[in-house]
Order: sequence, then structure tokens, then C-alpha cells
Amino acid sequence: MHELGIARSIVDIAVQAARDDGASGVARIGVRIGAMAAVEASALDFAFDVARLGTAAAQAVLEVESLPLVCHCRDCDLDFPVDNRYGVALCPVCDVPSGDIRQGTELQVSYVEVF
Repeated sequence: MHELGIARSIVDIAVQAARDDGASGVARIGVRIGAMAAVEASALDFAFDVARLGTAAAQAVLEVESLPLVCHCRDCDLDFPVDNRYGVALCPVCDVPSGDIRQGTELQVSYVEVF
């Protein structure tokens, strides 16, 4: 379960942000996870509950924003959602295959709310 390592990194980032801000703790942590990031949200929630114990983020709430896979068609300049996890799809307008991924690979801390 690699989600535990990810959860520990999220907690480390948040605790460091609290330290840098002179805060005593972390209230909320927002993360953005793309459809192709290979992270299972329920496993991450469980891992986060373990990773935050005994840290300045012990009371923190994890808020996950799930991002769909979006590709871009270079022929007609259209960004379009993709329903598969292969990262290649046909443009719905011109039927040209596209593997130009514009969204869906993210795995990032988007905000940390401290107190």
C-alpha cells in the first residue's frame, strides 16, 4: 500500500508549513489527485489517519479533490474528458487520437490550513 508513504509525505508537508508559519497545528489539508495518479482515495484516507498520529497534524482533516483525466486535441484545439485510464482517446469533435494529457496526473498538496 503506497498510500501510506504518500500520506506521510502529505503530513510532512503540512507540518513543515505550520512550522514555517509559526503555527502550533494543522487544521485542514487539501490535496489534488488526478485519475491517473494511481492513488486509491479510501486507502489514502485510512493511511492519513495513521500518518497524522502524534504530529502537529493529529487533528487535521484531509480534503481530497479528485481530478478527471482530460486530453487535448491539437487538430481542433479542444480539451476533452477521457473515460478510460489509458491516457489516449479519440477527440469527440474530429476523431483524431490524442495522448496529450492536460489534467489527471496530479498528486499535490493544494493548501494547508493552520492554527
